[in-house]
Amino acid sequence: MQFDWTEEQREIRAKSYAVGTSLAHQENNSLGEFNTEGWQRLLQEGLWQYIVPSEYGGNGLGWWHFTTALEGVASSIRKPGLLLSIIAQAGMVRALTLYGNDMQRERYFPAILRGELSATAIAEPETGTDTRNIKTMLIEDEQGYLLTGEKYNIAHAPITQFTLVVTRLANTENQGGIALALVDRETTGVTYQTPDNKLGLADLPTGSIRFANVRIPPEQLLGKPGDGHKNLIQIISLGRIYYGLVAALIPTCFMKDALSYIHSRASFGSTIDRHQYVQQRIVEIQLGIERSRWLAYGALSHLLNEHTEQELLMVSSMAKIMGANDLVNNATSLLKLYGSIGYQQGPIADFVRDALGFCSVGGTEEMHKKNIFNQINRLPIYKQRIDPTR
Repeated sequence: MQFDWTEEQREIRAKSYAVGTSLAHQENNSLGEFNTEGWQRLLQEGLWQYIVPSEYGGNGLGWWHFTTALEGVASSIRKPGLLLSIIAQAGMVRALTLYGNDMQRERYFPAILRGELSATAIAEPETGTDTRNIKTMLIEDEQGYLLTGEKYNIAHAPITQFTLVVTRLANTENQGGIALALVDRETTGVTYQTPDNKLGLADLPTGSIRFANVRIPPEQLLGKPGDGHKNLIQIISLGRIYYGLVAALIPTCFMKDALSYIHSRASFGSTIDRHQYVQQRIVEIQLGIERSRWLAYGALSHLLNEHTEQELLMVSSMAKIMGANDLVNNATSLLKLYGSIGYQQGPIADFVRDALGFCSVGGTEEMHKKNIFNQINRLPIYKQRIDPTR
């Protein structure tokens, strides 16, 4: 596990922090649209070059350098939608790096370096993210495959240029028949539905996509057909870890404001920073930031050092749950700190709405706790349990 940044990584973090600070002061960042300017700024800073392989235009510095940049932006920007877009795109980079064929890498890595947005379509209206019961079907014929079904709650769906679709091979059951298919936006038979209207995260465009007998050539399958579930674990685990990390760091700039506020706000004969309950609130927010941050770093180390599948599934879900819970608690705690000022339309109210989005983005708490329980029962240390009836 990496406990400190190198000098080069600290410089990357500082540059990304400056970009995030600049974006946080732009009014168009709150208009409810994708932050195109912010996306282009990060592209110019070389964000994607860190993780795209050098043979396809990247610089090969790797995931810890990328994480440093992500930390810098997450610690300074106030609207988290752009962070979630970065995480979604990072998952596509990992998917292509691990499982893409030469044609896919030669086609899609340059697109990512140009700033083209991708999407990953997992959830379905009836089954959510339960891949064992997905209905989107891949039917093989003499020309390749036909894809039929519907996906929803997809980040970037309204504006994506290419999508990784989690689907099932016809006449298969459970996780053994899962396949992953790359689908370009203009492919015949693909329909993009009206963008979602959400409580928060308005700058993260989401929506549904329908597939009606979409022709999928064999070379557009990512990895081997039937290996989709196993491969998906490596892709989505990265996202869960990064959700936890950015959730930990987003309150940082709001904490700066809160510290200024409590040192100047007078109540009962003194500034409120002298009140013990206010001090406790501030300390608990910082505890949440540090707790979730270090858990996410530990989980990322598990991922990059190729720990067992059970450990990876468990710690990535833990990182996501703790990050989301701490973020929601921190946001509501700041709302209570500011009182009626915080409840009025403005930065704190927006922060609370966006924070609540983390309860569902990347999977619900219930889903992740079920996953953690399942992995606990598979860990070797718990395999030989004492029979409670003896």
